[in-house]
Amino acid sequence: MQRLRKVLPSLAVKHHKLLKSHIRNQLRCLSTIDHPPGAVERPTLSIPQGTFGQATCHTHPHLIQQGHLTCGITQKEYAERRETLISRLVSEAPNVHKTHIVVIPAARKQFMSDKIPYVFRQNSDFFYLTGCLEPSAILVMIKPAHSDTFKSVLFVHEKDSHAELWEGPRTGCTAATQLFAVDEARPVDSFSVYINKLAASSKPSVLWYHNEAPANPEIHSTIRSVIHPETQVTLADPQRTLHFMRVIKSPAEVELMKEVCYIGSQSVNTAMACTKPGISEHAVCSVLEHSGRVSGAEHSSFPAVVAGAARAAHIHYVANNQLLNHGDLLLVDSGCQRWLYNSDISRTWPVSGLFTRHQRILYELVLAVQKRLIEILGEHRPALDQLFDSMCRLLGTQLQQEGILPKNIDGHELISMAYSLCPHHVSHHLGLDVHDAPLVRRATPVLANMIVTVEPGIYIRTDDTRVPEEFRGLGIRIEDDVLITDGDPLVLTDSCAKEVQDIEAIVGKQAY
Repeated sequence: MQRLRKVLPSLAVKHHKLLKSHIRNQLRCLSTIDHPPGAVERPTLSIPQGTFGQATCHTHPHLIQQGHLTCGITQKEYAERRETLISRLVSEAPNVHKTHIVVIPAARKQFMSDKIPYVFRQNSDFFYLTGCLEPSAILVMIKPAHSDTFKSVLFVHEKDSHAELWEGPRTGCTAATQLFAVDEARPVDSFSVYINKLAASSKPSVLWYHNEAPANPEIHSTIRSVIHPETQVTLADPQRTLHFMRVIKSPAEVELMKEVCYIGSQSVNTAMACTKPGISEHAVCSVLEHSGRVSGAEHSSFPAVVAGAARAAHIHYVANNQLLNHGDLLLVDSGCQRWLYNSDISRTWPVSGLFTRHQRILYELVLAVQKRLIEILGEHRPALDQLFDSMCRLLGTQLQQEGILPKNIDGHELISMAYSLCPHHVSHHLGLDVHDAPLVRRATPVLANMIVTVEPGIYIRTDDTRVPEEFRGLGIRIEDDVLITDGDPLVLTDSCAKEVQDIEAIVGKQAY
């Protein structure tokens, strides 16, 4: 029980203290399209009082610190991100004779059936630049030719008492200017007229817009309509630049990632403690989700994999509808989302609480490979593709030494066989998305303040005659979330049990 207390600490999340005084500043109106942006006076950075379309430090002091726009992140940081993006985009297409127009849409509501919406999830790029959680909003940034300054315009839904009766409060244009620290806020309904007038008055110009898989298809045709020879508007994609910004985490983002990785770790520990023969995979899944939510996560990062016995050999098994039996291994891949930031953790443990001899051999083999890969990240800063090559070599060598793979194969044949037993990549970036910043290819060397997963696995099907019978039907994955630093890598999920003795000390020790 002493070990259990050490590895399974309290799930309570510390709440921020409410400060006694609030900042009050008078709202003000800024320029319109009829007054093109030149030297723009930036809005005062302060959080207005009132009830808006999302939580604020005034309405939800238990979630957001005084003076922050969202949990842990200030208006200043969001504004600086917009400024950095404009600067980088302009440097990519340097032409002092062109106006640069950047359009970043928010996500729109999605419906699972008539009038029944899915839980809304904001577009990550839009959230990264604004902190705004309202659907169908649009960020437009304009940098005129021959100007050193730019203007940010945020399109949001205007206040509407009837809509708010059904859906809850909206921020509205008047408050959005100050809340999101933009130069101007306008109604979403005016976007079409605005963008057409802007394109017509800004010849020639570059329109930065992600044309592939647009976040909000409802405005896609409007944006495309302004791109033709008469308007002298050329299309460019800002997403690659945005992703290279997002993949390097700020100090505030690192703290958010530490929080969500801790919550995710404790959720997995709790699921271990509730596991016992006869329980269902679905019950374990419900423990993961419940413990994450009561500890501060809004919801899961993705549908959890809770795969008992040979089902663990199906890498994306999410049915989670079987019973767990004595002697089974249980593979869990789960994560929590908190303020759009995600954890991603995999653990494997024995349903009965004790590894069998062959389960332990295979588990400790994967664990040894995972620890070595984390060391390699610190020692060599390799690209993630190189880390995958290292995983295949290490797995092949270890499996051969244990007699699980034949001794008479080597080189490419050994690596190929190891790859067939772990056909997924060993790592991906992590942050606002589970597979974060996908345009930062895995061929890119890792840098300080990137957060990546390290997740080697072995999946042996019941009919795989290449390996001894006692290892067939076993699936094992161990995954941690790792912050790259200037020194040794920091494992953000280190409070999640993974040593054999710690796992065996936890499993089954708590009533479901």
